[in-house]
Amino acid sequence: MTIMRTMELVYYPDPRLRDLSKKITGIDPQILETIPQMFEIMYKARGIGLAGPQAGVGRRVVVANLSGDPKKKDEEQVFINPEILGRAGDLREEEGCLSLPGMAAQIQRAERVLVLYQDLKGKTIEREAEMLESRLFQHEIDHLDGILIVDKMTPADRKQWAALLKEMEEDFKANRKPKRRPTPRPTSPQ
Repeated sequence: MTIMRTMELVYYPDPRLRDLSKKITGIDPQILETIPQMFEIMYKARGIGLAGPQAGVGRRVVVANLSGDPKKKDEEQVFINPEILGRAGDLREEEGCLSLPGMAAQIQRAERVLVLYQDLKGKTIEREAEMLESRLFQHEIDHLDGILIVDKMTPADRKQWAALLKEMEEDFKANRKPKRRPTPRPTSPQ
């Protein structure tokens, strides 16, 4: 019998957000126990997607529900070892991140992506994603690779958010959770 540890949302600048996540070689009981907790964290923070590092899990797993509605369980998706095989088109839209509460910026992404991932049964799936779903894949795979939206912001956006980033860095040093701020609601991945 394994004992489930309580997971919480990981906030900037926690170094776990910068680690490269490890590939999952088999769907083990630990991953299966992690998934419901990741969905719980995502819904509590009012997001539409959450990558392993944001829950303190250094493995290549993403949970998503594009509706953001915890009552719509049929819209929940789990992506194991997702990777982008191809990109097409350009889209610049406002994007936020649950690990950076209250922050949003115009982020350049591909309009469409071809993705490859495994489902919870270990089946390999290749499919094209567009618009919001495309942005979700790109945002969450960035997390798996240790990349945050602050890395993709323009210098002007970084300057605009400098005070909030500094405040979050001070909160982290003092072992405090960042203040709750309204996070921009999904026109963008969280």
